[in-house]
Amino acid sequence: MERERFFSTVYSPAKDKDELIREFSAVMEMAEAINSRLDLDHILSKMSSELARIIDYDIGCLAIYEKDDNCLYIRHIHRRNGDTSYEGRFVPMEESNLVGCVAINRKPILRRDISSDDRFSEIMKEDNLRSDIVVPLIAKDSLIGTLNLGSYEKNHFSEFDLEIVNKFSQLTSIAIENSQLIDSQRELGEKYRTLMSHASEVIMLIDYSGDIVECNDVVYRDFGYSPKEIIGKSFWLFTTPDRRDFSRSNLAGVLKGEPATLSEIPCLQKSGEVVYMDISATLVKIKGHPYVLGVGHDVTERKMLDERITIQNRELTEVNRKLMELDRLKSEFLGRISHELRTPLSIIMAYSDTLIEDSDCEIEADTRRDFLEIIDAQSKKLLAAIDDLLDLSKVEVSDTMLNVTEASINEIIRLSVKMAEPSARKNDVTIVTELDDLIPIAMFDPQRIRQVCVNLLGNAVKFASSGAAVTVSSRCGEGEIIVSVRDGGPGMEPEETQEIFENFTQVDGGTSRSKNGLGIGLRLVKHYITLHRGRVWVESEKGKGSTFSFSIPMSCCLYDRVKVSQ
Repeated sequence: MERERFFSTVYSPAKDKDELIREFSAVMEMAEAINSRLDLDHILSKMSSELARIIDYDIGCLAIYEKDDNCLYIRHIHRRNGDTSYEGRFVPMEESNLVGCVAINRKPILRRDISSDDRFSEIMKEDNLRSDIVVPLIAKDSLIGTLNLGSYEKNHFSEFDLEIVNKFSQLTSIAIENSQLIDSQRELGEKYRTLMSHASEVIMLIDYSGDIVECNDVVYRDFGYSPKEIIGKSFWLFTTPDRRDFSRSNLAGVLKGEPATLSEIPCLQKSGEVVYMDISATLVKIKGHPYVLGVGHDVTERKMLDERITIQNRELTEVNRKLMELDRLKSEFLGRISHELRTPLSIIMAYSDTLIEDSDCEIEADTRRDFLEIIDAQSKKLLAAIDDLLDLSKVEVSDTMLNVTEASINEIIRLSVKMAEPSARKNDVTIVTELDDLIPIAMFDPQRIRQVCVNLLGNAVKFASSGAAVTVSSRCGEGEIIVSVRDGGPGMEPEETQEIFENFTQVDGGTSRSKNGLGIGLRLVKHYITLHRGRVWVESEKGKGSTFSFSIPMSCCLYDRVKVSQ
């Protein structure tokens, strides 16, 4: 009863009940085809076969509208003999042809006698059609194309046939639109999958609460997580604890529509290692819901390179500073060499010339002896300066070889004290010894250790105040012998002790360098003690004097160097 009521409002009452039921059945089959499969070719084939059950026609085709090219092309042709010629032919969007005219005006046209209608040029005139129907395919006010039926007979189609084709066109329009949407979504999905799988950047989709809803394979690869460990979890998973407040603030800003571009952001891998990312975050909406799309590029290597360059620049700056300081010290050193060598040499020459000119022996014997003693003292002073320079040249050119033998450190100290006593008496300084008699005989180079002791005692005497005492002591440490020389001099600031054992540095307690000397004695001390695999250090306090100490190992097995004569 419902079917009869439906057809009474749609179809002509001239048709009998069986024909109406057949037509309704065809419509239902068409609807079922649309709902069951979204494949367009299947739908169009089903539409042609079902439409042929209701309307008798010789040729049926479908023209699809191509918006980008502003034309139509023949997508589907249905002939009785199965011929599909003209499929793929393009039809211009012009009113000069029937299909273009219907598409432009969106109104159906029924031609009962094509030969008597000269309004249009024929697209498929080779088929010699005598009558046809063309209806527009419209979906949601958008042009989809046209549905076209033709017959080899005049007056073959009626107004009722046109009405049926119109009804079918509505279903066809819906089917084509749905199919095109699905194809578009499939294409978009394929592009998305391709982009996600081939992108070298980290791509992540985050919801308003900070949970990760999607990410690409690079995330799993670079951070070491499986999909189950990431999807649905908070993106704090990748954030270092100290930056979480900062990340929350940025997330909130992006959700408000404020794009964020962040540089060298530290991110945590599953292993706990930190990688650095340049991150770009923007707001996107999916079905009306806000999400944050984050794209990150790994810049860890760049970050590490920048840090290495910074460190190297800092090191180069420090090296350059030291070179400039060394150059300054060398200039001062050359000035001191000139003074230290020229002064005794000038004295020697002056007294020598006086004695040479005294051909008549007018100079008294005591005076002559004083002159000779002065010449001898200045000669020794000159020789000591030259020896220091020769020792320095050995240090600069190559490691000085040691002549290691059994010796007593206390005997070396006593001998060194005797050599320093004349200078001590001249400066009104007393040398005090505090030696541990239990120190055993050890293996070392006596000549080099004596030179070390003489240099330390000479410096102590030079800088001790008049009437003060210089104390030299020896004791046993853990597997080593320790010798210390303590003076009562001006002392040094902590920063002055850092480079005291380098070349050309003079222990002066200030910048005036008022004391004589080449400033290489402590450099030689450090070098000789280093060759013995020992230690050398200084303890000093401004205004309270300094204590210079060195140690040498007790064990003779430490000495595996080749012995040479010095």
